[in-house]
Amino acid sequence: MADASPSPAEAARLARKGKARAIGRPAGKRSIGKVFLIERTIDLLRATPPEKLSLSMAARHAGVHLTLFKYYFNDRTRLLVDVARDLAKLLGDTVAAIDTGGRPAPERLRIRIDTMVDFFFANPHYHRLMVEIIGDESDPMARELISLWMDKTLDIYREIIDTGVREGTLRPIDPYFTFVAIMGLCEQFQHAARLVRQDAPSGEAAIEAESKRYKSYIYDLLLHGFAA
Repeated sequence: MADASPSPAEAARLARKGKARAIGRPAGKRSIGKVFLIERTIDLLRATPPEKLSLSMAARHAGVHLTLFKYYFNDRTRLLVDVARDLAKLLGDTVAAIDTGGRPAPERLRIRIDTMVDFFFANPHYHRLMVEIIGDESDPMARELISLWMDKTLDIYREIIDTGVREGTLRPIDPYFTFVAIMGLCEQFQHAARLVRQDAPSGEAAIEAESKRYKSYIYDLLLHGFAA
């Protein structure tokens, strides 16, 4: 019977090939890229709080081997940072597509209320994700993302309020507290609605109608308050 063992040269080539794969991108995954893994993780985080997420869980949900996540993200924090960056960009781009800056200040606040209610309904753990990232002060990319996100957001609210003061449509209110208040009101709707109104209507059309009523309520509350 002929000897099936590889020649010394072939054995060396195979060893080099195996070594290269061990430290690089896993073989056989050429059609799966970083964007796909981020999208699948975003989908997972719609039902799973970020503090419970692990690379192994994300890999199982994406239907890929754990080594592929480690290849692209190295660790859990880097994955969460990339996911948060994509979600922050999505939220910002959605608002920017509507708010050209030429509208009255109250209308620009309404745009943010409408967009944030919808966004938080689709991504209920977004701010828990941001808090999770803040907790890892060792990662410079995490610190940079949070700083950029907060600074840019507060600059926008400051500009809207200053415009409203010049127009005579808004009082000179605190931009930081305004952002926190709007964020909290918009984010909690999808959580509180399930707890307080257990008989709330179901179905996409009913939820959309309920959401529309809530957006109008927030806008009225912020612009007119409770007092008679």
